[in-house]
Amino acid sequence: MTARVVVGGLFVDCGDGFENKNGDRVGQITYRRAPRARYECLRCQTVEGPVSGAAAVKRFAATIRTTHTCPGAQQPLAA
Repeated sequence: MTARVVVGGLFVDCGDGFENKNGDRVGQITYRRAPRARYECLRCQTVEGPVSGAAAVKRFAATIRTTHTCPGAQQPLAA
């Protein structure tokens, strides 16, 4: 078994919402608290984000490992 080192944490809050059952917005989600996310790098002690909104959180979570660069780091975070 090989040892792994944690270099960062992605924190995602999926928000608090409900699906509309009737009216002109049937099937859409209405949020009381919007989804949000942030990334904390343990190598360089920086925080990326926070971002909020369903589309922004989805895009952020999908790309943060490849877009975050640590100052002076020799290798990228994504392996």
